[in-house]
Amino acid sequence: MPEDVDDQLQAVIQEWSAREELIATGVMPTLTLLITGPPGVGKTHAASWLAEQLDLPLIVADLAGVVSSYLGSTGRNLRRVLDFAKEQPCVLLLDEFDALAKRRDDDSDVGELKRIVNVLLLELERWPNDCLLVAATNHPELLDRAVERRFDRIIDIPLPGPRERIELFRTFSGQIEPLSEDVLVGAAALTHDATGSHIERAVTNAARNAIIHGAPLREELTARLLDAFDPSDLDRDAFCLVAHESLGMTQREIARLLDVSHPTVGAAIRRAREAI
Repeated sequence: MPEDVDDQLQAVIQEWSAREELIATGVMPTLTLLITGPPGVGKTHAASWLAEQLDLPLIVADLAGVVSSYLGSTGRNLRRVLDFAKEQPCVLLLDEFDALAKRRDDDSDVGELKRIVNVLLLELERWPNDCLLVAATNHPELLDRAVERRFDRIIDIPLPGPRERIELFRTFSGQIEPLSEDVLVGAAALTHDATGSHIERAVTNAARNAIIHGAPLREELTARLLDAFDPSDLDRDAFCLVAHESLGMTQREIARLLDVSHPTVGAAIRRAREAI
């Protein structure tokens, strides 16, 4: 996780560790948390980690599955989920939150979904202090603004940056075959728009091939990432860095491959190093 995201998650843990003291002074810890971000960045993992750290059971409800075409059924389904979660201390994850909490000015939605937004507003205001409600969405722009304002804390998880990608590759490959730092840097440079789940899948697939073919994970992973990488795109600098430091190609070999000058490749490698 990016450092600022990790700091916010840690702050929730600290608040709950001091929950009794806070409540005694009339201050509530974070009871409702909205996590936003693209698919695959770790929203569900963050909720699971919070439940583990708080030593509470995790209840997961996919709200896309709660929506029913039968009038009245969606409201009843949501009520059952919320009532069940409030029966005991827990962390309740409402995944695909935008399926129900859409803007009430969206004319494409039926009247029942507009009424459900009002139900959610009420629930967020009176959520019990022994449960943590976590809502996750890939589309925060679809949420009703009144719903968004009711959350105690909002955390946006962006795509992992270069340093986070290095650590993800290190973590996912560590139990299979530890990778050298140059390979980790190169892999991170080749995956500038990848999510954590993309990186995990790349390492897993490379590990399968490495085991089957008796090859080093380093070779299989680098080959897989290079196959999916277009050196003509805007991240050509990353290609130069990986080709030079992870594949051992000389700057002149890279220059011939890309049809550019030798100094151009040297400058690209320097820029890519500085970006890590």
